[in-house]
Amino acid sequence: MQNQTILVLQGPSGTDADLAYLAEAAREQNAHLSVLHIGPVDPIPFYAYGGMPYGAVEVPHRWIVERQEIADALADRRRDSNAFFDKEGISGEAGVICSFPTSLSEDVAPRAMLSDVAILQHDLRQNEEAFRSLLFGLLFKSPIGVIINPHRSAKPLMPENVFVAWKSSKPAARAVHQALPMLKAAKKVTVAIFDPVKKEAEDGEEPGADVAKWLSHHGCNVIVRQYQTAGQELDAAIREHGEGEASDLIVMGAYGHTRMREAVFGGTTRSMIEQQDAAVFLAH
Repeated sequence: MQNQTILVLQGPSGTDADLAYLAEAAREQNAHLSVLHIGPVDPIPFYAYGGMPYGAVEVPHRWIVERQEIADALADRRRDSNAFFDKEGISGEAGVICSFPTSLSEDVAPRAMLSDVAILQHDLRQNEEAFRSLLFGLLFKSPIGVIINPHRSAKPLMPENVFVAWKSSKPAARAVHQALPMLKAAKKVTVAIFDPVKKEAEDGEEPGADVAKWLSHHGCNVIVRQYQTAGQELDAAIREHGEGEASDLIVMGAYGHTRMREAVFGGTTRSMIEQQDAAVFLAH
């Protein structure tokens, strides 16, 4: 993770304390922190009076006032964050996005294009629609991976034990490629295969052996584990065995698509996003 740009997304109730854990990682890794203060704005409840073409549209004054209050609060947080970077002596910059939740996926994607990894802070979960839109934009409209549930700890950025939920697919492979700097720095990388099926064209003679060999060539300390879910939901199995391996971070591919302009995550991906206990690195 040396010299990387870390994109940090923080909600309107975030504080400097929510950034403090990142200062450690920034100093140790010579990282640049790019913080975006996100202010989800409710859709405009406009009203129309009279018939067309002579009618008029009115935006309630209260909505205008509330939107300005959010923008002002975000501007204050931006100033506070820049002062925090100066105080901590770390490289960083702060920006603001004040937009409708449904627009956030498009708004955040350009900011991610020139970053190496993103972190979604916990306070963004207060607005489920905004959290989902941001996550979808980062995963499906940008080239980087995303860490959720950091729990005010630098561990997910500098993990000692990493649990890779592996399957032979593009999203899983991309997640491993995106997380490679962390995997190389970790003390142990567990490649986990759930309900393995031997398919020589996909996994070689032994599921997980090929990716383990590739990671070992990069200098990773790798072990391969094969698990049977035995009727257990896959997301629960991933969390249980990840905890059993004392992992600081779970790495996995994110599965989903857009349908009729709606962001749709796959079942296991959705469940891992909804859980808030384990730190997860997702990439598509």
